[in-house]
Amino acid sequence: MLWPGAWYKPGVPLVVAALTALLLLLLPSSASAQNWTCEASAVALKLGPAPSEAPVTANADQPACKADAAGGNPPGSPLPVSGSLLSATTDLQPPTGSPSAQTASAAGGLGELRIAGLPIPLQRPDTSGLPGPQTIPNVGTIDIRGAVEALIPQSFDAELLHVRALRAEVTGRCVDGSPRLTGTASVAGISVFGRELPVDRATSQAIGIADSSSIDPSDLSPEQLGVPGVAIELLRPILDPLPTISIPATAAQVRVMPKRRFEAGGRLTQRALELFVSVGGESVVDLVVGEATVGATNVNCGGVAELALQCTSRPLVLIDVLIRKGRVRLVGAAHRRYAGRRVRIRFTATGRTVARPRVRTSGLFTATAKLPPRKLRRTNRARYRASIDGERSLRLKLVRRMVISKTDASGSRVTIAGRVVRPLGKPIRTVTVKRRVSCGRFSVVKRFKPDRDGRFRVTLAGPPNSQAAVFRMQTRVRKFARNLKTYPTFTLPRFVALD
Repeated sequence: MLWPGAWYKPGVPLVVAALTALLLLLLPSSASAQNWTCEASAVALKLGPAPSEAPVTANADQPACKADAAGGNPPGSPLPVSGSLLSATTDLQPPTGSPSAQTASAAGGLGELRIAGLPIPLQRPDTSGLPGPQTIPNVGTIDIRGAVEALIPQSFDAELLHVRALRAEVTGRCVDGSPRLTGTASVAGISVFGRELPVDRATSQAIGIADSSSIDPSDLSPEQLGVPGVAIELLRPILDPLPTISIPATAAQVRVMPKRRFEAGGRLTQRALELFVSVGGESVVDLVVGEATVGATNVNCGGVAELALQCTSRPLVLIDVLIRKGRVRLVGAAHRRYAGRRVRIRFTATGRTVARPRVRTSGLFTATAKLPPRKLRRTNRARYRASIDGERSLRLKLVRRMVISKTDASGSRVTIAGRVVRPLGKPIRTVTVKRRVSCGRFSVVKRFKPDRDGRFRVTLAGPPNSQAAVFRMQTRVRKFARNLKTYPTFTLPRFVALD
């Protein structure tokens, strides 16, 4: 261990809660886990070839975020490392309930860290040109190479590192229907080999720790050669012809990266400091101070995209296809891992690509396309399908006999407006409204009849306990005005979540 001894790990409360949500489609299947993840570390340190040690962590490698904490001042250690106020904390507030209303957080850092007295090998000169042990008549045995090497400094052991007041924090919460991860970091001071380095930008430089020098063998004394009392004149013929030994300067390569962050795959990691020191190509110190991570890979924030994907195994869906202002308007949702990527939307009657919208950070994508030829427009062939990376949505029909034009959610009520396209049944048939809460089964919540022109506006009870719900309507209409026979027609599902 870096610092032996026990560390406390009490639960630590923290922060806030918030969220909003509203709207739209979904297709049945099973829902996946929706947990926030979080973890934190005060310091991770690797000295030379030894393995890296992280003695103060919170909620490390756990599948779900929860309140956890560790820290304090390290006890004594045989290693040349000392520090104070090491801390790592994670939290989730409220601890239970919908992830869309939770705030996940992680923080790690320390007050001070010093590394002093770590022996750092210095650059060694080439002494192979000097003679080793030899016996000289009337003098004795001398070792010139050994005498010179004894005068060469072996290592540097002054203070290597001193960092002060470092902290990294990450917070995750749902904002406007999608996860938002924010990270901050602070660093008060960084000193390496006595030199203060910038705390607000990355730095890479060589820092000299030993100047160049030389040793002339002719300056060796009899005492240094192990033959005290021998007259130096007897040694001159041996010492004077020998070459001067040049001791090269030794420089440490130092790379410092304050306030670094990594964001990928729905996870944000914030670090207060990364620091690397090497001498002669060999690692001396590899240090990370203050690391905090929060992940939202599977968090459902209740936004349109999240709600559309919640209960389906498909990572891509078309939410709606309809005619608006002489164009085809297309709305869809994709898993957030596709954010920034383009979706290909094809008109399946011809197989042609009609739009290439980009997936937003929320997971939504929207596009418009030209209307198909009039002879195809109202047929079953007029359908659209989205695809990305081999994933495909279901095909949605362009013209439907029952269309929802508006959905409003307020308080505990949901208002849905739309139209049943004529010819209507004779007499006008009842519209049945079904609701599915989360990923459960549909149940009938209301029956009503539209106006004589097919228009309707109906107010319904929202999902209980602010849960998300899918609303879908169905009725029967005539296919031809002259034929009284009716056929079933349905709306596309509408997904609603109340604040």
